[in-house]
Amino acid sequence: MDFREYTEIVFKAGDILSVQMLEETYRYPREFLQLSHANFGDGIVVGLDFETKDDGVYLTPGIVKFDGKYYFLPKIVNLDSWLKHHKPALTSSAEYFLCMICEDVLSDNDQASGIKVHSRMILRAEKERPADSLLLAKYKFRTDTGIRLPDIEIPNENNPFEDFFQSGLLQLLECDYAHSQGQTTYHPLVFRAIKNYLEKKTSLSPYDFSLLIELQNHGIVSINSLMAYVAVNKGSSLMTPNVTREHLLQEVVECIKKIYVPFIYQEQKPEQEPITKRKRESKMI
Repeated sequence: MDFREYTEIVFKAGDILSVQMLEETYRYPREFLQLSHANFGDGIVVGLDFETKDDGVYLTPGIVKFDGKYYFLPKIVNLDSWLKHHKPALTSSAEYFLCMICEDVLSDNDQASGIKVHSRMILRAEKERPADSLLLAKYKFRTDTGIRLPDIEIPNENNPFEDFFQSGLLQLLECDYAHSQGQTTYHPLVFRAIKNYLEKKTSLSPYDFSLLIELQNHGIVSINSLMAYVAVNKGSSLMTPNVTREHLLQEVVECIKKIYVPFIYQEQKPEQEPITKRKRESKMI
């Protein structure tokens, strides 16, 4: 068994690019992505997060995997500006699916140049989700206000995650965020809210602590792990695989809100014999 040899290419002005040099520059990044994300299913592999700035909400650069191919968003995007300039124009107060759609753009010139596959991933706002699309978020578009993200700073102690169920905010529960187990899970913004809550919780159960460690180490958790967390907290069997994302998050919220009281073991001391009985026995002796 032979490992691939290591090749380092140095480009200098005036050099002629050989076929071997081009193959080496092509091979490494492709193989790296394929090996490092081989177990990931289709969805957002990294990035495509949200940042709030003075002039609106921005979508950060990232990588999307679809049908075994990788697509890159190299620059940050102002989502508010993108929505306002969307073609066709969006209808105010209508709910849209922000979908990532793969398009084949192979041309005759590409084929003449030896290119066999040429496709791109585009972000579209659609009233109905197209087949074979990946979902970033859902949003009820309004012309009089910009995008609002769910607040993860626990604004309401009784219902700290209510923002994630509000139609007027960016809805991320159905986002196709890829996980290494081959399925999709919640967007990292949802997990940041859970992590933030657990870090401020006064007393963590062993299950809370395990969930918090997973979030601190990886930032996201698989859907199967969340279902196991709910099951062990409720002392029940695992939830059905077809449970909705909204219902699962509601169950997780109820579990992490539980007040944990540590069980303190106290050794039981044997009961002392009645004094009258001890006196009687001493007189008999």
